[in-house]
Amino acid sequence: MTRPATDDALAAILPPGTEPQVLAVIWATVDTDRVLAGVGLSGVDLADDRLLGASVRLARPASGEPIAVLEPRTEGRIAATLARAGEGPAGRYIHAADGLLNVAARAEAAGVALSRREDGPFGPSVLVLGGAPTGPHLVIVERPAGTIDP
Repeated sequence: MTRPATDDALAAILPPGTEPQVLAVIWATVDTDRVLAGVGLSGVDLADDRLLGASVRLARPASGEPIAVLEPRTEGRIAATLARAGEGPAGRYIHAADGLLNVAARAEAAGVALSRREDGPFGPSVLVLGGAPTGPHLVIVERPAGTIDP
């Protein structure tokens, strides 16, 4: 039996005693430009997130965490999130400080299911599975060496 994509599952797959490093909060929308204009932010286009089936634009507010605004490109998880819950917060991108191989080993030991590895907007990534396909979504990211914040 696998555990759902909760903070408990996240704690089980991160190195013991570490706090999650949030790369960005996921915001689901059907109109990225409208959302960013509504909060007075611009954004930088990043690579699509194939795990969630969405285009990604990163916005950095003056305070708080960066926001990854995701708009569906496929009938994937972000489309399901929008159909079920509407627009709004839909999860987080979390940095895997010690790499995805170590995350995968801890996930297996803890009974936490992970998706296949994909290149995503922040680098190689896996999706924590076991929760509802409508979210909240937890994407664990291994940033390539020398990555400069987008």
